[in-house]
Amino acid sequence: MTTTDTRSGRKRKPFSATRSPGRALAAIAPGYFFFVAFLLIPLALTVLLSFTDWNGYSYDNIRFNGVDNYVKLAGDEVFLGALVHNIWFLLGSVVLRTLLALGLALALRRAFPLSGFFQGVFLVPTTLSLVVVGLVLKFLLDPNNGLINPLLRSIGLGALAGAWLADPSRALPILILLDVWIGFGIYLFIFLSSMSTLPGDVFEAAKVDGAKRWQETRYVTLPMLGDTIKLVVLLSAIDSLKVFATIYVTTGGGPNHATEVLSTWAFFQAFSGNQVGYGSAILVVLLLITLVLTFFYVRQNREDRAEKRAARRTSTDIDSEVTR
Repeated sequence: MTTTDTRSGRKRKPFSATRSPGRALAAIAPGYFFFVAFLLIPLALTVLLSFTDWNGYSYDNIRFNGVDNYVKLAGDEVFLGALVHNIWFLLGSVVLRTLLALGLALALRRAFPLSGFFQGVFLVPTTLSLVVVGLVLKFLLDPNNGLINPLLRSIGLGALAGAWLADPSRALPILILLDVWIGFGIYLFIFLSSMSTLPGDVFEAAKVDGAKRWQETRYVTLPMLGDTIKLVVLLSAIDSLKVFATIYVTTGGGPNHATEVLSTWAFFQAFSGNQVGYGSAILVVLLLITLVLTFFYVRQNREDRAEKRAARRTSTDIDSEVTR
């Protein structure tokens, strides 16, 4: 097949990856280079370092210590507490982000005045620097010089004023809500994009049958968004496990490790405690948790696809029998 260049009138052949393997390789090579150089190699080195005792200064000091770092994890109370905090982050962020993004997507899927404006506003937190957001929050919640405590006192809610990020009972919930606020915008657009591809005839049929708005949402929209909801839950879970910058600049894992998570504790061990091997072991544990979540998602997704193929095959067989 050929195409004609309207400017020169000459015929030219379209690009074909099978006919031009060299050009295809050149096109994808930069992506593979960055993937290997900045993901696979650092990942492999982290795993290898987790089996060593190294202070991070000289390669001559690297000493292989087997699984000692992983044995040490079992007795590290801060690590165990950080793991619990990661689980709270995962549960809180995933549930709140998914519900918030889905609820707003259901509200914004039908065009109304300023709907586009609100979509843009909800996406803004996702584009902000995590460090800047953390520093602004730290300033606002400062018990001495911040703006929140004076504001609460001025409107008669002084009983709610407090140390905020310096209060062990408040710090973690505040950071979870901050994580939700920062990340829900991208998942909102994932839901909106998925809703835009839903077949309209199904909704028309529901209206003909007399379905109310909530019935349409419950029995038509949500079932068809099942795969998207699972994807959002997985991405949100992985995103919550990676939380680091906001905690590092606001509380540094404090007060008294009340907001410590695996990533901040690994950073402290590797760069402040000069225990690179031990910090790497903590990150490997975080990696394994992520891989487990991904494994269950992929397996569930395959099972769902197999069920859908079986259902389509059964429907085709029934249609064939009826035709006969």
